[in-house]
Amino acid sequence: MSRETLTSILWWSCLVVAPLLLIAIELFHPAGFTQDPGMYEYLSGPQPHTPEHKALAYFGPWWWFTLHMIQTPAVCLVALGLYLITREITREVGTWAWLTACVSRAATFVFVVYYTVLDAVGGIGLGRTIVIAERLAQAPADQPHLTPDQLDGVKLMLNQLWTDPWVGGVGSVISQTGSWAAFVAALFAAAALFLAKRAAWLPLVLLVVFGWELQLSHAAYHGPIAFTALIGAALWLRPRPKEG
Repeated sequence: MSRETLTSILWWSCLVVAPLLLIAIELFHPAGFTQDPGMYEYLSGPQPHTPEHKALAYFGPWWWFTLHMIQTPAVCLVALGLYLITREITREVGTWAWLTACVSRAATFVFVVYYTVLDAVGGIGLGRTIVIAERLAQAPADQPHLTPDQLDGVKLMLNQLWTDPWVGGVGSVISQTGSWAAFVAALFAAAALFLAKRAAWLPLVLLVVFGWELQLSHAAYHGPIAFTALIGAALWLRPRPKEG
């Protein structure tokens, strides 16, 4: 397989297929439930669509777990795609373009690390914990189970974890670091392409829109908007076969 073919496969996989998958699942990723009705109270059971929680539907804690099991590797592919966007911007292209591309690559690394941590704590781990807690709460008294008082303690602990300033799912160090790193990666990738004169204005604007929307949230509807913008930029910037 030639290098050109491999790059093309990676480009379409990371910047089109993975974002399409993310658009589909993020439409069912609710938002705005931390205070009303509360994280555990919302995520512990299926929920219909409501304007304040955005998602088309929410299927229960098993879906929260499954969603983040899919989302984590898909976001890693998107991060690889962000690197591919600036892969050919070397020092020979121009010092400022290269330095700007280096900032984008460094921010991409931070983005993928912190988003993976966020998904592990507030997505995969949290989802399975809620599934297990609900199962134990419904178990017969002669089997390992949680009493109502014990379940209340679990709810309290998990709600506190969700809003923890270091590892919580909203407004925490890991969530804010990952979100802002995504924006910096996209912004500086667009700047590097501009300085290298490698792209028209539209895909650069779409890259910035992607970064800004993802910085706001990856849940509905910001996430789907972000990944739609990324696909648009990727289709415009896609590698073309070299002539001759």
